[in-house]
Amino acid sequence: MQIYGPVPSWRLGNSLGVDLVEAPDDHSKICSFDCLYCQLGHDGFKTNKPEKMDISEGDFEALRKKIEETKPDYITFSGEGEPTLNLNLGYAARRIKQMTDIPLAVLTNASFVNNSDVRKGLDYCDLVIAKLDAPNQELFEKINRPYESISLTNITEGIKLLKTNAAIQTLLFSYHGLTNADDETIKEMIEIYNGINKSKPITVFLGTAYRPTDKEGLNPVSEDRLESIASRIAGETGIKVIYYKEADSKTVSRQPKPFELRREISKLLKRRPCTQEDISTRFNNIDVSDILSSLVNDGVIRERTREGKKFYVMCRIN
Repeated sequence: MQIYGPVPSWRLGNSLGVDLVEAPDDHSKICSFDCLYCQLGHDGFKTNKPEKMDISEGDFEALRKKIEETKPDYITFSGEGEPTLNLNLGYAARRIKQMTDIPLAVLTNASFVNNSDVRKGLDYCDLVIAKLDAPNQELFEKINRPYESISLTNITEGIKLLKTNAAIQTLLFSYHGLTNADDETIKEMIEIYNGINKSKPITVFLGTAYRPTDKEGLNPVSEDRLESIASRIAGETGIKVIYYKEADSKTVSRQPKPFELRREISKLLKRRPCTQEDISTRFNNIDVSDILSSLVNDGVIRERTREGKKFYVMCRIN
């Protein structure tokens, strides 16, 4: 178990990341999907076999200290891959709930949510944010590129069986003529949202591909278009819709020792591309430019421009 952040999240405020899986050597991630827009690149290890992965007492003690140090708004299972690939997710959630009242979320592609053991683990969390980017199997396979035999129908039916709070996260984008932000697809997505909401009340998080990826020609949806789609979904379903808006990151008031900064920044960028401002706000707005330059010069990270913004990413992302 690895702890990183807190990261600035448009959904969850300052979100302290807990990574329950570890990508194999020479791979950027471990997941049952290989989404076109993935911010971790496309040299991942794809699998459909959840298993129990060890979590030590030392991991929980490190988490307790990090919670005290950073006082996050949320603790979130996320990171180098799909968190439900670790069948000890439920055990980890129970232990975390014993040490803090801070709400616990999980970011999942929901590919295993039809598995009752996985659902039991998820139900220990306060909020399950499940990915749904397409309304039919054909588009699902083009966008999310799942491990063979993973069914969109099984995902939607599994979400309905969750007992805890649930949100659906949809990321809208375009890529060389492929899009899920056109009117017809949104109409079909509304049918999916309605179908789930009748059985399991949900919120919808509407995002777009604003962070860098290694796919040239992959473009985000404008904030105006996101707002228009969000209004349509809310108006036709009555479901609460929260859409991505660019905003200033909340500052985390902590002052790590100088030798800790490089390690902390590397752990963060391994799991999420960030701007210099994003990174600086994680450490009480201190100047991190020298450390970032050092990491660039050492070949650990690289700069990548996206929509006029400079991001820092791990060099494993081509």
